[in-house]
Amino acid sequence: MKYFVTLHGESVEVELGPTRDGKTTAKIHRRGAAAASSDHLLELRPIAGLDHATVVVDGAARDVLLAEDARGLHVTVDGVRHECAVEDERERAAHLAAATAPKGPVTVRAVMPGILRAVLVKPGDEVKAGQPLAILEAMKMENEIRAEHAGTVREVKAAAGTPVDGGAPLLVIEPPKGA
Repeated sequence: MKYFVTLHGESVEVELGPTRDGKTTAKIHRRGAAAASSDHLLELRPIAGLDHATVVVDGAARDVLLAEDARGLHVTVDGVRHECAVEDERERAAHLAAATAPKGPVTVRAVMPGILRAVLVKPGDEVKAGQPLAILEAMKMENEIRAEHAGTVREVKAAAGTPVDGGAPLLVIEPPKGA
């Protein structure tokens, strides 16, 4: 499993995996100017009932305490407190998707000149990312035009059976509320 950790302003990617003897390996990939990778052998020895553990990294034991409050995650290693942010792969993908989601209505346009053979949605329809919206015939081939983002169809600007120019507006999709 991959984790994305930001500690003291530096972002690293940590990939954890099992070894044959039941321990854990950690591959650490640094980004930016200090780009580098390193492999470490980890062993986690939890202390029962607490967010406290002994972590053995490459044979060296470290006392680790985890705490979380409104400001974020705090990791105390050998008595020194560090503030950090940790995301797993799913959380990272969700944050990236939210960051790239449109903030206002999106006009879906014809990708090339052709004849709009079908409009598969109507105003008020909820659409999912990747859902087919229309069929455009161009150069004797039918091309599906798909939604890039989820949302609600606000307006259909072109009718099935009509010729359209490349770049012509076909539909307007409003992003989901709160996006």
